[in-house]
Amino acid sequence: MQEKYLVFTGRPNAGKSSLVKEIAGLNIPTGKHAGTTRKVSYYPLNDGLVLVDLPGLGKMVGVSRKFEEKINRQIIHFLESNKENIALAVAVMDISTFLEVTWRLEKKGIMSVDVEMVKFLESNIGELPLVAANKIDKTNQKDLEANLDDFMNRISDGDPTKVKDNVFPISAKKGTGVGELKAAIHEKLVAKGYKTPFKRETQQQ
Repeated sequence: MQEKYLVFTGRPNAGKSSLVKEIAGLNIPTGKHAGTTRKVSYYPLNDGLVLVDLPGLGKMVGVSRKFEEKINRQIIHFLESNKENIALAVAVMDISTFLEVTWRLEKKGIMSVDVEMVKFLESNIGELPLVAANKIDKTNQKDLEANLDDFMNRISDGDPTKVKDNVFPISAKKGTGVGELKAAIHEKLVAKGYKTPFKRETQQQ
């Protein structure tokens, strides 16, 4: 039977690996510096489902531009070549700095990697990914709402009501909102035939 994938993707230092640990109870490396995950990592779950922790897409600390570009190509290749086998995608982002980073990039004529990834995943796998808007503990409520509103407006092309059920404000560090996200992941996977995706102890391949 062909393996199917539950894919976690996002920029370096978005808290992706920390969230994967929280969601699936996996003992995997995490770090304070961007780019701790530097290869595609596979973690078998149940029912032929494999959790995939992708490296961060974008700027990495302490590596050459050539290596960074190699990792980025590897991520896009994985997503494009496995699009038929991706059961569900979760895009992890740092919501606390979204507006600040996005405006800085736009001054250089560059689209937000977070927005670009959500749109790419939607186009590639045929459905909007779930979005883990992480690090809500790093900002105040007013700025958080402004960041969330702007992000949802961008990924929905101006109609946030279309995407609000797919965006989950969370703090992987403190556990805030992670239960709701995990429930949504579980619900979507069960609807696709994966009855107990997180039941078994998981180990890296």
